[in-house]
Amino acid sequence: MAVAVLVGMCGIGSAQAQSAVAKGDGGDKIPVVRDWSSRSVIHRNPRTPEEFERAGRTADMRARYRDPRYVASLMRRIDAEAPNQPQALLAGNARAGGVATATNDRRRGHGSPGSAGETTDSAIVRDWSNVLGGGNGGNGAPGTFPAKYNFDITATPSCADDFVVYGTNARGANDTVNTREQWIGTFTNTADTTGTITLGYGGGRSITLIADTSLNTGNYFLVTNGTNSTARNNKANNLVAAINRWTSTTGIVADRPTGGGTTGQVRLTSLASGPQDFTVSQTNNGAGFTLFTQSTNGTGTPGQPTIIAYNQLYQGSCNGSWNQNGATRAPNVMWAYNTGTGYVVETSPVLSYEDGGKQVAFIQRSGNTLQLVLLKGRATEGLPHLPYTPTIIAANGAGYAAQRANSDSVMYVMTLNGTSNVGNTPTYSSPFVDYGDDVLWVGDGNGRLHKFTGVFKGTPTEVVGGGFPATLEAGLKLSPPVSNNGQVYIGSSAGTGTVGGKLYRVNAATGVVNATSAKLTRDDTPGVRESPIIDAATGRIYTFVYNDNTSVYSDTGRCAAFTGEIDGCRAVIQFTEFFANGSVGSRQFVGRGNGTSRVLYAGAFDDAFYSSNNGTGALYIVGGRPDNTFYATLWKIPIVNGVMQTPIQGAEFGARDRYEEGAGANSGTDNLQQIAPVTVQKNGTNEYVFVSTATYANATGCGAGTFDNSACIYMYNLSDLNGSGAGTGAAWGTSNVPSAGLAAPGGTGGIVVDNTSASTGSSQIYYTQLQAGGNAIQASQSGLQ
Repeated sequence: MAVAVLVGMCGIGSAQAQSAVAKGDGGDKIPVVRDWSSRSVIHRNPRTPEEFERAGRTADMRARYRDPRYVASLMRRIDAEAPNQPQALLAGNARAGGVATATNDRRRGHGSPGSAGETTDSAIVRDWSNVLGGGNGGNGAPGTFPAKYNFDITATPSCADDFVVYGTNARGANDTVNTREQWIGTFTNTADTTGTITLGYGGGRSITLIADTSLNTGNYFLVTNGTNSTARNNKANNLVAAINRWTSTTGIVADRPTGGGTTGQVRLTSLASGPQDFTVSQTNNGAGFTLFTQSTNGTGTPGQPTIIAYNQLYQGSCNGSWNQNGATRAPNVMWAYNTGTGYVVETSPVLSYEDGGKQVAFIQRSGNTLQLVLLKGRATEGLPHLPYTPTIIAANGAGYAAQRANSDSVMYVMTLNGTSNVGNTPTYSSPFVDYGDDVLWVGDGNGRLHKFTGVFKGTPTEVVGGGFPATLEAGLKLSPPVSNNGQVYIGSSAGTGTVGGKLYRVNAATGVVNATSAKLTRDDTPGVRESPIIDAATGRIYTFVYNDNTSVYSDTGRCAAFTGEIDGCRAVIQFTEFFANGSVGSRQFVGRGNGTSRVLYAGAFDDAFYSSNNGTGALYIVGGRPDNTFYATLWKIPIVNGVMQTPIQGAEFGARDRYEEGAGANSGTDNLQQIAPVTVQKNGTNEYVFVSTATYANATGCGAGTFDNSACIYMYNLSDLNGSGAGTGAAWGTSNVPSAGLAAPGGTGGIVVDNTSASTGSSQIYYTQLQAGGNAIQASQSGLQ
């Protein structure tokens, strides 16, 4: 087991743990989980096992090392202090320095030192993009995150054992395996050697292939200047190979028809059953290619998983049949399940920890029915277009508990007690796990907080009675909850009058609402939809609102309303851990709000804050201009001794973010401004801030700053904010420029970071595209490649 298990769970001394680490005998692995909740509880400056023991805090250590959020913070510290020698730090030699050896360097490549497998972060290969369902099915949801599991933070990232899980935000369905749609096209006897062919479903689920007279890899297919049957068949063979290099992105395969009259022909087939909407187009005559015509119309229903997992993530290191042995870039589908026909997973999943991340928990919804699903998957079961049903469907918690240690896949579904949703509309509360007590918390769409015990290690049961489910205010959509120190914190949507738009503090043992804040937001808005963030050391709570409440905050320095808009500002509001009933908190503005349907998603803290002993650093967040909500703007909120200071305005990204061009100043198509939660990651001497917008992006490669086709994920390097090179420009201000951008059709959900590693292709970020038919994405931390 890991050092965490050796020391924190089995009760052995740190000297024994250090010996295991030094020997590297396989008993020293430390796994880590990074999901939506990793950012919700901040553990600053986490201690190693040796440091806990020297401080006489062995009991505290045992509790801390059962919490993957604490271990994720330890991983941040390793990356900052001893990325080349994690085992030296864990054995008590913090800030050891020196030369790393081949056996203990988690940043080295899979080859021996100096081999071709070893790269720097700037050389990481380009991202992969993988379909989330059959046909055009599956895409991300605003503010939701994938869940990433790392097998061992002290070792080279693992191809087989590291994996990432995505909800698909699409209704589960089984493929009826009827007729699959097919198209056929032909290379004519012309001698054309230039042109492009674009195929797919549009946005993220399409690819443009380029004819070339010398290249026959990646997006290129080789063509020669010839008109005979041999030349035409060679063109067709090369196009088939090129299309199949991108099947994981498009969900389309190609082959050569057989029989008479098939010279130069190429056939496209959808992987999924049913009529599909994929298209084919070309430029410059597509190197003499006659456009595809539909030969077979699909029938039946395409398959659609509700939940899907990928491994073999690190391109350039993890090669096999899934990526044609490195010829293309694609992960392996570890498993894909339909956990409920007609149900949709529209919030973030969470993973188990002490069993190697073998279980996943998530909420699925059909109409007004919400269910908690516990699932233990099995490798090789299911594909995006052919999802499996788990082998065993447990009838009760005891049945699930009895099967979770076996090799078969198993699922247990619990319908949330009572009326758990109203209006047949989406809910927004992702589950939060207290790993020490094996308790799961989740809010519903009817103002109630639910508690489940024994979720990953015991007998899963919803607590009904003794104050649970705890009714906060009926009829409201609740935020994801966060528990800490015997309290559960959760926000609500805002109704009229005094209803909702508040932060609640609930007793984790009794369900009693210990305190309710003042109404923090304007009436009939999403209210406090985003999860609060807790600094566990200082006990301070950070809450995020798009439209603060003018009846509570009446100061003259507030934001003014625009024509036809409501009055309200985007704000970060800070509370103490045991805030009193009616508290208004301490507030900092981050631009004008003024939108009844928008959400201020959470900011993220920098490495200085995580490394601080007293809560000093900065929070980065996307707000608006002080006088105009129509421009997405980065803000930096300095924090000193745990107290927020005056925010500093940063760069605007995108020309505007509200109305479609061509409309009047206050009319036209309303853009809901899908801005992702901010993610910050320290990687060596660089520290990256990741943000995204669904419209009006103007970074290179992301469009021309228009309403349509200009969605983008941006990366700002805090050591290069003037664009002249890393280490040359660290001043924060409105003239800052991004270091990279990557097109992201529809914008992105939440962004999860991966390792900080020199292993080829393993320092990455993970997210989903929001556009219909959006894909699961992995991209480089260092350059969004």
